[in-house]
Amino acid sequence: MAPKSDGGRKISANFAVFIITFLVFTTLVVFAVLLFLSYENMYNNLVVKVIDGTDEVALNLSADITSLTSMQSGDFRYTMDNDGSDNFKNSRIIDRFVNSEIYRKSGSIYLVDGEGRILCRNSRELESVDSVSVKQGNGGYMYISDMHLLEMIKYADENGRAGDSNKNPKSITSVSCMKIKGTPYFCIVNNSETTGATVTEYLNVIFIPAMIAMIISIILYAVFVYLSLMPIKDISRAIASVAEGDFSVRVSPRFSEPEDFSNFSVSSEFTEMGMTVNNMIESLENAERDREMFISSIAHDIRTPLTSINGFVTAMTDGTIPPEKHDHYLNLIKQQSDRIRTLVTQMTEASSLSHVDPKMMDEFNISDMINDIVDNLEAQLSNKDITIIKSLDPGPGITAYGEAQQLCRVIINIITNAIKFTPQGGSIKVTTTSEPRNKRIMIQVEDSGAGVEESKRKRIFESFYKADPSRKVEGFGLGLYICKQILAAHGQTISCEDGTELGGARFVFYFPFPPDKKQE
Repeated sequence: MAPKSDGGRKISANFAVFIITFLVFTTLVVFAVLLFLSYENMYNNLVVKVIDGTDEVALNLSADITSLTSMQSGDFRYTMDNDGSDNFKNSRIIDRFVNSEIYRKSGSIYLVDGEGRILCRNSRELESVDSVSVKQGNGGYMYISDMHLLEMIKYADENGRAGDSNKNPKSITSVSCMKIKGTPYFCIVNNSETTGATVTEYLNVIFIPAMIAMIISIILYAVFVYLSLMPIKDISRAIASVAEGDFSVRVSPRFSEPEDFSNFSVSSEFTEMGMTVNNMIESLENAERDREMFISSIAHDIRTPLTSINGFVTAMTDGTIPPEKHDHYLNLIKQQSDRIRTLVTQMTEASSLSHVDPKMMDEFNISDMINDIVDNLEAQLSNKDITIIKSLDPGPGITAYGEAQQLCRVIINIITNAIKFTPQGGSIKVTTTSEPRNKRIMIQVEDSGAGVEESKRKRIFESFYKADPSRKVEGFGLGLYICKQILAAHGQTISCEDGTELGGARFVFYFPFPPDKKQE
């Protein structure tokens, strides 16, 4: 079975590593895709900017030239004479206009006729060329082949406008052909822009900051995971030490105390886990200490009567004790035997009181039970001149439900315990209060003794624990533990507090109401 369990843990660990790796890989892929899309977006924005800019320049220039040619002033007005002369083609005004500062910054501009022959231009490249009939080239200029140029001119002649663009990783080139209204001529604008500036902007504004942010995030994540694993490592270390028998180890306060702010990354769940582990270790340490004390106490409590019995028997057999005194010493032997039997009985009962027999559950009057118990303890109360004060709930809600014999034993143990620690001439008060809302009866037993230290109030209900480890007070340290076990079997609790009336210890415990009955 063990190998199977180990295999299950191995599969779970591998699956967890796979999930974490998958999530990290997916995050990196999504991050890379987002970076790629952001670059594509910037590149497409640049393409749109170049194309729109080229079209806008062609449109504006065509409109401006149309305005010039429509003016009623000889040289500025387009005319085609009978002899074929064309004052538009030879217009120096239009040439200066095209080569003005505004349009020289807008790319290469050509005014051409329907065959692609250049009438005017602002570009000084290839000045000997009379028509726009070159190929695509580098350096930001795009020259159009004859066939493609004629197709653009034909389309612009029919639709008023035509355009084309060329995109590559290094540059973006756009050509726009615009029909000049009122003339047989066309305006061609060739604009180009390199992608270097866009790439630089992308690297400086998006890619590098994003990579830095990702690296910082990974570092912070790694640091956070490391800090988050620290409490687990410390808790594991503490548990491993306890497994080896070292009960002095504790989880560091950084991981077990909510008030400690030295480690801000520790969640409340880890802090609660650390507190739980510390409480567990403390309980184990106390249990180990109590076990040692119990062994010592049991050895003492059994050794003493056995020594007495052995001594009496030896003395009777060798004649040291005369026959006429045998009856007296036999009674002493019986007393010591009864003491051993009582110890063994209590030890056996302490381990079998966590459950009740449903057949033994019944209703009983708690006031009558307390009165009978006080009457039976009259001798012990008289020996120490202790006054018993009873403040019992007079209402009809004084009926309790449970295994009467066991619950009676709880009251006897509590009152007997109070008698032990109440000084000569002191007082003990027993109070009962009905709590219909909670369907239970609260019972309080308060004495005028020295009380119980706050640090010991929880431990006095542990098995074999004695608030006073000295042997001034008789007992085996099982009385209060038995009370707690009986009440727990009935679904009730018991606690120890400071007394407010008599000044000693006050024990508060509860008996349940009968089922399905409301008591006033």
